[in-house]
Amino acid sequence: MSTQRTLLGVLLGLTAGAAIGILLAPRSGKETRILLKKKGVKAKEDLSDLLDQGYEQWKKARNTIVERANMTKADIKDFLGFMSAEGADLKDRIASDVKSSAKNVANAGKRAVDPASHN
Repeated sequence: MSTQRTLLGVLLGLTAGAAIGILLAPRSGKETRILLKKKGVKAKEDLSDLLDQGYEQWKKARNTIVERANMTKADIKDFLGFMSAEGADLKDRIASDVKSSAKNVANAGKRAVDPASHN
């Protein structure tokens, strides 16, 4: 949007400058036409330069976005691989903890029953 505003500002400035120049110029018609032609050529060159600069900036921005998108894709793939491995490891740890807890409860139950059966 700012590039459009810049281009619009340049074009309006050139138009206003040309109009004021015509109104205030102490030159003949022929001299004024030559001057206007030169200013028109200069305006065309300036606009071409601005368009080239805008295109270069657009290419840089596009390349940056493409690079970030590719990095994000790779990062997501790595993250999903990590989470998958962690999930498998977590499943094994939970299963081990459940077995250990079950053994502890069973042993505590046996200890509680053994003294009662000896009485």
